[in-house]
Amino acid sequence: MDARMVNALITSVANIFTQVLQLEPKLGRPQVSREIEPRYSIVTVLGFVGDIEGNMIYSFNEKTAIRIVSKMMGMEYGQLDELALSALGELGNMTTGALAMNLEKIGYKTDITPPTVVTGKEIKVSVEGVILRLPVQLFSPDDVELNLVVKK
Repeated sequence: MDARMVNALITSVANIFTQVLQLEPKLGRPQVSREIEPRYSIVTVLGFVGDIEGNMIYSFNEKTAIRIVSKMMGMEYGQLDELALSALGELGNMTTGALAMNLEKIGYKTDITPPTVVTGKEIKVSVEGVILRLPVQLFSPDDVELNLVVKK
């Protein structure tokens, strides 16, 4: 995977999470992976098409998701209802939108698809392409998992 794409991802995540959640995420070392097995029960998926195609897949545990929603709303929020899931989708939308803009700066014009948020204990995600996993710490170690998938 092009190192410029990796840097575009890191910049997008760091900037949007800092702006929207008003806390600085600790980003782990990006790693190429063979498959996506979401560790957490809440998954947000966005696609992108254009000069490159693929997906951004975000995975959160329930506790982290509720804390993210609380930060986004500026007040305590205690449940994962439709409004909370919509907020998580919007965080993915903003981050992936920032990624699309950063990719365009390096020559890859892309458009993103609307977010889909899925919840469940045994979620399986099947994708084709190169998978770059980026562990993120917001409130506790590796409590957010991001996967950038770029089709070959």
